[in-house]
Amino acid sequence: MAAERCSYPPWNFSWIVPGHLAAMAWPQTVENLNYIVDQGIKRLVTLSPEKRPPIYECPDLQWTEIKIKEFEAPTVKQIGKFIDICQRSRIKDEPVGVHCRMGRGRTGVMAACYLACFCDQSPERAIINVRLMRPGSVETYEQEKAVIAFYDALRKV
Repeated sequence: MAAERCSYPPWNFSWIVPGHLAAMAWPQTVENLNYIVDQGIKRLVTLSPEKRPPIYECPDLQWTEIKIKEFEAPTVKQIGKFIDICQRSRIKDEPVGVHCRMGRGRTGVMAACYLACFCDQSPERAIINVRLMRPGSVETYEQEKAVIAFYDALRKV
């Protein structure tokens, strides 16, 4: 008889755009990863090089790492890599999950950039919306500026 498969959400899990993008704190356990898969998420993006999930124990989840130091802002190039992953996942109708250590700063920046790119929100509106959904998100002024810089780069294309 097979052992029962356990599943429970990582801390601070929520959908930013249901069925497309979920945000969370570091998924620490296989049970957290099982929960992510149970939600229909096909790809997990890790932003925290200091906190990696036990991804190799969860073959059902594609994984990408974009290394950003804690409390720092991602570069426009790093945001572009995340948005490219999301674009390819949207085409395949495969939801994406994104996390850093606590699911606030780095994760909040990527969530706000997602809203600016795919939901046609201004960077200021996107930051406000992410903060309303996930209090404490986009923690520093540098992170706010990263969302604006990405939006400016997006509009120049």
